[in-house]
Amino acid sequence: MKVIILCGGEGIRLRNQIDYIPKGLVHIDNKPLLWHIMKRYSLFGFNEFILALGKYGHKIRNYFLNYSLYINDLGFTLGETYKPRYYNASQEESWKIILANTGDEAHTGARVFRCEKYIDSNEFMVTYSDCLSDVDLGKLLKQHKKNGKIATVTGVSPPFRYGEFIMKNNSVVDFNPTSKLSAIKGYVNGGFMVFNKKIFSYLNSYNECTLENEVFKKLTKKGSLDVYKHDKFWQPLDNDREFEYLKKLCEENKRFWLMK
Repeated sequence: MKVIILCGGEGIRLRNQIDYIPKGLVHIDNKPLLWHIMKRYSLFGFNEFILALGKYGHKIRNYFLNYSLYINDLGFTLGETYKPRYYNASQEESWKIILANTGDEAHTGARVFRCEKYIDSNEFMVTYSDCLSDVDLGKLLKQHKKNGKIATVTGVSPPFRYGEFIMKNNSVVDFNPTSKLSAIKGYVNGGFMVFNKKIFSYLNSYNECTLENEVFKKLTKKGSLDVYKHDKFWQPLDNDREFEYLKKLCEENKRFWLMK
């Protein structure tokens, strides 16, 4: 089962950075945020990734094409033809990665649609490149298969986030992508989604096609959108404050997203 990671945002510039970079390349604990997300999936046996690239996508390409240079110890002999020797190979060498150019201006639905040619199973996973969580991906997949909906989205309840799910039991009966609510009132879209291939009939290649504003509303009307409730750790990265918070968790050895 493949995992599509949406990496096409406008990017972010934090206090200690000169230029904009994709959120997924912001380093947390000496590794890009994207690496941490992929590592979460890998813990549950999901090692095939499709990175849906957009603006600044060349920077993500550069990181993974030179991954061994960045991660492993490196040896070479001066004066000889440059043939580096790599030491202490990483566990991530089993990862299979497709770097898919999905366009600078495409929204989330269009990006998923443009990855269809790489999907070869009935179900596949999708997430964003700017959120860390200790969500149980095994239980998420189990609920998706049990309930038989076209899409299952992880619902989280952080304060003051956007995208409220109105639910009856676990089934979504309404979806408001722009509402602002407190954690007490309900669940919002936290990413970490499972889709059936039937979802492609709700998508198109137009840049304006979005999962959040368009596709989820259509699925809701058909009773085909499910929510997996997650009440534990979930943290996005949108600003310096959230970056410092994640950095502090790592310093305190509280990497919840790397714990199974």
